[in-house]
Amino acid sequence: MPVGPDTEPSGAGRRAALSLVWDDRFRDYDFGPDHPFTERSRALAVRLLGTIAPPSEPAPIVWVGPIDPAARPVLESFHRKEYVTFVEAVAATGEPTFLDAGDTPGFPGCFDAAARIVAGAVRGLELTIAEGRPAFHPAGGLHHAHPDRASGFCIFNDVAIAVGRAVREHRRVAYIDIDAHHGDGVMYGYYDSGRVLDIDFHQDGRTLFPGTGFPSETGRGDGAGFKVNLPLPPSAGDEALLPLFRRVVPTLLRSFRPEVIVLQHGVDGHVDDALARLQYTPAAYAEIDRTVLALAREVSGGRLLVTGGGGYRAKSVSRVLARAGVILAGIDGPPEDRPLPEAWRAEFFEDVGETAPATWGESATPRASSWGPDQEAKLIASLEDELGQRFPSSS
Repeated sequence: MPVGPDTEPSGAGRRAALSLVWDDRFRDYDFGPDHPFTERSRALAVRLLGTIAPPSEPAPIVWVGPIDPAARPVLESFHRKEYVTFVEAVAATGEPTFLDAGDTPGFPGCFDAAARIVAGAVRGLELTIAEGRPAFHPAGGLHHAHPDRASGFCIFNDVAIAVGRAVREHRRVAYIDIDAHHGDGVMYGYYDSGRVLDIDFHQDGRTLFPGTGFPSETGRGDGAGFKVNLPLPPSAGDEALLPLFRRVVPTLLRSFRPEVIVLQHGVDGHVDDALARLQYTPAAYAEIDRTVLALAREVSGGRLLVTGGGGYRAKSVSRVLARAGVILAGIDGPPEDRPLPEAWRAEFFEDVGETAPATWGESATPRASSWGPDQEAKLIASLEDELGQRFPSSS
């Protein structure tokens, strides 16, 4: 399965449904064995996807790689020159230095590792714009980094840089973020831009890092009314996420008519996640993937970039992102009770040091949630008041 540095794009591109951007060197984005963020679970997602859709003729997936690190001008299209220089120096010296207030340590080679992930997002954006089919960058989605600093395990903000590439080409971009943590780096980075519609579902910032993303934060200047935040309380799950998504996202996308959609597909809202307290199930992620894919075909000519994001349990990240790839490629997905390949389970154990899940759908049962119609109505009313926008009734 060609997912390493020697990968070449498939020649069956015109018949494929999905461009998958992957280079095994993405795993070099590694803060060490005791840090919660790791690209190993994203690599396992790619391996699992490859068991469902191996290269063939005609190929449902074009495997795109290798990916070289982004050049400094690309990084500096969003980040300040002084910060890029700082990261480069830390990477060269190897001295133990935090790149932010204490969550994001530098490490030897961190500059190239982070810049390669940026290049993957830009390549995915270029592919989906040029070819009108989805592109998937599971290693990306590092949405917290700001122009002048790292934040929340994110050194360079690959999604913000990809969004900026499209904006400079005078394209309207809809950015949708389902990570449990608010995508502050992207929202504030384009807070003044009317070319970026930002819709963000996340755990309430009063209960989780980074403490931002409230309904009153709707943009400024040309961006006023184009930043849409839907904070959810701890314990909220599918019963909160899906009705809100159905009411808000199609309405806004059909009104905005983006020329490209970027979906940051964080998996830390999963019921099994270790850091957040939301309770999404695999079924909710799958519905969102199908909905966004259908909307991309309807409003943006199929131009859709999907990245990874947060997620701190390999058993949930690997399977949710693999299924996202299956859906984006238009492949009949495996049923929830289908056993996972034994070779993949062995690789999982070797990489993670934990027993792999046995089936595609195995997960914890969500706890009781206090979310109900009253909370939904209150949040929708707040959004309507802040945005001057009406949303359809819940079905």
